[in-house]
Amino acid sequence: MRYLYFFLFVLAISSCNRTKYIELDGTITGISEGTLIIKDPQGGQLLTTFITDGKFQVKNILQKPGFYDLYIVPDIQKDYKKKLYEVYLEGGAYSITADKDKLYLYPTIKSDSKIQNELSDYYTTATTDEHAVKVQGDSISDLLYGKNTPVVAASDQYFDLQKQLKVLTESLSTVQAKSLADYVNKNPQNDIEAFVMAQVDYKKDPTAYYAIYKKFTTEQKNTDNGKAEGDDLGQLMKLAEGAPAPKISGKTLDGKPFDKNAVNGKKVILVEFWQSNSEVSTTNHVKLLNDVDILVNKNFAIVSVSLDTKRDAWVSAVQKGKLPWIQVSDLQGQASTNMIDWSVSTVPTYDLVDGNWHIIKRDIDFNDLYDEINKDLKIN
Repeated sequence: MRYLYFFLFVLAISSCNRTKYIELDGTITGISEGTLIIKDPQGGQLLTTFITDGKFQVKNILQKPGFYDLYIVPDIQKDYKKKLYEVYLEGGAYSITADKDKLYLYPTIKSDSKIQNELSDYYTTATTDEHAVKVQGDSISDLLYGKNTPVVAASDQYFDLQKQLKVLTESLSTVQAKSLADYVNKNPQNDIEAFVMAQVDYKKDPTAYYAIYKKFTTEQKNTDNGKAEGDDLGQLMKLAEGAPAPKISGKTLDGKPFDKNAVNGKKVILVEFWQSNSEVSTTNHVKLLNDVDILVNKNFAIVSVSLDTKRDAWVSAVQKGKLPWIQVSDLQGQASTNMIDWSVSTVPTYDLVDGNWHIIKRDIDFNDLYDEINKDLKIN
């Protein structure tokens, strides 16, 4: 009997260590000479196979199950036109069907993988809902930045198109948030929500995505993606519109600690995060200095928070730029608590707070800053 137990133990061990394979086959209608590529999240290539006369078939070793990137290249001579889709692979067979003329949609993928079936369920609806917005956005982008007939920069049409593109970008974010919210509401016990959220710019709409995050399962919140999203969104919700703004650490040019009472009585305060070696910061300072009607408004003030590490460089840039407003720095650079507390990820960054030191709006595009300040000051 003990030999039987030993045999069963060996069999169990060998089955656990058995090499896993994935088998992919399918039809991509309309592609005569293309390729199908699968890469891991780090960019390492798992497999490549040719799509010939719309057909492909391949079998390969899979070291570990997980989320991968699937690329369909319609023409091997023009591989820059490849389309990307997220997939979940584990040992077994996958059948993939798509149409060259509709590669903006998620492919039909049939498998025994529960997680892949959830991805298919989500992306089939999401890509359909996003398509119309993306088409409009691509059309405007071609006019602005395309090689054939780009609109002349600095023209009235150019700025109008930029505004339209910004509206469409915000609209796409709204559509993406709604797609994920609808999916989570319908499938509360799914295994993909944290991964899907990581694929979108959830920081642009923290209120919407935090509401979705709170509905995640405990298991999803404890994934690497879920933990990062929880940390990010928890911090960003502290900076939601109307929330108390964080304090600003550091000293002014005269060596005194910054005191927010220095801007008491102001209705709108621009808090700028910048660095002396940032050309964009310098260019934007010149533009701010030219906005005389705003600068002289008694209800408006600017507080510039430098993320420099060397006092000489900071002071020199302020003097060279002839910047007349409040300057603050703790000279800690990227390690500054200001950068952490205000969730600053790029330089320069522009936030607006009110006279009670509450957030009006965060991370404002510089091109929109003038209109936003005017609106809050109610000048027009």
